Amino acid sequence: MTLKTIWLLLIVTFGFPSVNWAVETKTELVLFRETSDPWTIFQSGRTCEDVYYLKKGKDAEDLRDMRNYFCEGEYTMTLDGPPGTTVTLYGQFFFGEDRGAITVAKTDNRQVWIWDLEDFPDRKWVVAEANKSTGGYEVFYKAAPNFKMNLGSVKWDEIP
Repeated sequence: MTLKTIWLLLIVTFGFPSVNWAVETKTELVLFRETSDPWTIFQSGRTCEDVYYLKKGKDAEDLRDMRNYFCEGEYTMTLDGPPGTTVTLYGQFFFGEDRGAITVAKTDNRQVWIWDLEDFPDRKWVVAEANKSTGGYEVFYKAAPNFKMNLGSVKWDEIP
């Protein structure tokens, strides 16, 4: 075999599948819990700060399965995926809205990062334009006391 034939076989073998892989975009929600009180960072000999990944289509009806769920702390979130990706976070288990809820719908391809889940008006759709730190999104928030500290469940593609 000549060198050109070997190169051609390598390009065909590895080149075409990688074109298909490049189109794939990850769609996931990442919840970060950070403790606000430095004295509660360690509880029972472990750190209470946590990261929880949730792939699109995997609804979580009970976040108590999350490691260190009962530690105190505030949640922030990132959302990756194509425009139109929608996720709803509930303050109550099994998708109950009595303890608040927030729905986030992406409007562009950039990652959305929301630092303060309670920083929106109650029961109104708000459009947030993209800036240097986050992509664009629309959000609907149903207010409840301490919502950003008490998430209970997550559901994909649900619009209030």
